[in-house]
Amino acid sequence: MRQTEALAILNAGANVFLTGAPGAGKTYVLNEFIRQARADGASVAVTASTGIASTHINGQTIHSWSGVGVATALSASLLKLIKSRRKRKIQATDILVIDEVSMLHAWLFDMVDQVCREVRRDPRPFGGIQVVLSGDFFQLPPVSVSGRNRGLIAPTPEFIASRERYARAGLNPEGFITESLVWPELNPVICYLTEQHRQDTGELLTVLTDIREGDVTQSDRDVLVTRLGKLPEPGQVAVHLFPVNRQADNLNDMRLNQIMLDPHEFHAETAGPANLVDRLKKNMLAPERLILKEGAAVMALRNDTDRQYVNGSLGTVRGFAQENKGGWPIVEFENGNIVTMKQATWEMMDGDTVLASVFQVPLRCAWGITIHKSQGMTLDRAVMDLKRTFAPGMGYVALSRVESLGGLYLAGVNERMFLVSPDAVVLDGDLREASAAASDQLADEGANAFKPAEPDEFGANPDDDFAQDQPFGEGRFGTKGFGHGGSTTGEHIIASRSMHHAHAHQGDQYGESEIGHELGEFLDGFVVHCLSC
Repeated sequence: MRQTEALAILNAGANVFLTGAPGAGKTYVLNEFIRQARADGASVAVTASTGIASTHINGQTIHSWSGVGVATALSASLLKLIKSRRKRKIQATDILVIDEVSMLHAWLFDMVDQVCREVRRDPRPFGGIQVVLSGDFFQLPPVSVSGRNRGLIAPTPEFIASRERYARAGLNPEGFITESLVWPELNPVICYLTEQHRQDTGELLTVLTDIREGDVTQSDRDVLVTRLGKLPEPGQVAVHLFPVNRQADNLNDMRLNQIMLDPHEFHAETAGPANLVDRLKKNMLAPERLILKEGAAVMALRNDTDRQYVNGSLGTVRGFAQENKGGWPIVEFENGNIVTMKQATWEMMDGDTVLASVFQVPLRCAWGITIHKSQGMTLDRAVMDLKRTFAPGMGYVALSRVESLGGLYLAGVNERMFLVSPDAVVLDGDLREASAAASDQLADEGANAFKPAEPDEFGANPDDDFAQDQPFGEGRFGTKGFGHGGSTTGEHIIASRSMHHAHAHQGDQYGESEIGHELGEFLDGFVVHCLSC
């Protein structure tokens, strides 16, 4: 599907799952849709599955927006608290965007759906909000946390009841959102973007395509081996991608210390409640305390409005402005542009409301970064040791960061680097088929075919007391026909669920990985902090 087709379906008001390979333009389509929707007066809540992903889109986590925080089941007391603190925002939302849904558990997706239905008093999926999902199941999958500490803490009755519903339905609550109870009822239109805007049409794209299709050949292995032991030319900046934080930090510190020049420090400035600022700082790529020296390899962390650089552009610090002019670093990017890098702004948003802001120079030392933090970036050159990958999708994410084979430098290879979620391979064919059908329907019937049905057609009444006394009954997800219009949707993908059994990744297996830190640092205590905003 082309980007223009996806935008037409989105603008029609349909629930959509926007997917495709890295570089297909998912972020561009999302941003363009959000821009158009807000210009038309719609209230758009922009969220993501993780804190880092949310900073890429100037949004917030879905945990924060919905008010569920770290909860693993929706209790009556939590729902009451959400209604008292989040009701106005949720009721005012016209469109809910959730990015990086590959890392969103089915059970959490269902919890957010429950919250929206109850708060909005509307029996339709997500209370009638247009839901726009974006992500790629071939990238890093969910980390299982819902059952953690069950040996120490007795599970709540709500937790037990919710998991029993999944068991009866033959679904895996720890799996992708396609395993959720609400998925067939939401019935999103599948928009699988097929145009490639990142990789060239050469050998690397062939390798990535074969990985996605679960058909890695000896030819693919031979292509990657040609990059084994290759090093960037002297003076060329290349980002080293690592599985864990410690490796990336050690390399950056070592390289910076080797430059025998005076350091220049840039400290982040903030605005907003301390607890929200703290969460924002922990989940932005720019360090709170940025130390640079002349000659340091750096990477831009934002897109420049004047298009002198983009997020992921590599460069070298050539000097610093005079102190009376801010002392800002002067960076020569590899495209030849020399830019004085002033502060940029990272914001935690709740709809159109700014909850917290951090102001910092949008740079970080670029010798090393984690694979997880690189997700969503396009890099000119990257060095990686893929024999140490340990999670499905990690090798694929790393390989797909560069635009061409010439920008790839391999320090090690292993068969594990080809691992992707087996569920992703099963789902991919169904997603492509559904997307192709949606394209045909768009061509035959026009965008109006995807307009949602009016609530009155289903008897939905926002003013009635929808199941207030028993918000967690068995019938919550049993009603069919409340989804948006259009027949070429994701409902049939459930037929593949018998294959979906490989998502129970325990958090401990990730150790010091970026994923483990992400969940631990960002979500810890967030149920209190975000409900107070």
